Amino acid sequence: MNIAQCILSITPHWHCRMGASDAVWDVIESSTKLVFPPDYKEFMKWSDGGEGKISHVYLSLWPSTQIVKLNQDYKINHYLGDKVLAIGSDGGSICFLLDHRFTEIPTFASVNVGDLDPREIKSIAQTFTSALNLAISGQIVGDEL
Repeated sequence: MNIAQCILSITPHWHCRMGASDAVWDVIESSTKLVFPPDYKEFMKWSDGGEGKISHVYLSLWPSTQIVKLNQDYKINHYLGDKVLAIGSDGGSICFLLDHRFTEIPTFASVNVGDLDPREIKSIAQTFTSALNLAISGQIVGDEL
């Protein structure tokens, strides 16, 4: 499924928020010096953050206006480097990331927020859309993150 189909699929399970504007992304990208993938931005234009249980995983995405502050609060860049950006959590100890360390387009990854060790980052999918597809199909299980 593409990102639009993923959005349609999760809509009944998602606590949606008002979407983010393009101007917000310009500010965040300038501040972080990282480019957000188009599929993630499209999702966030539909729902700027939000949360819901998608098959076997709970996904809580942070609002765009809170991403920079929460990354600072959790000291993400201090521990994981400036090519990693946290964008949400599983509602518990797992932090979801956009990992720019090895590819131009960031991979969707996770790390335990209590152990912010770059060696503990787990790649989940090559793209945000791929991660949503895995979640929808039940292939991402919260206990395995």
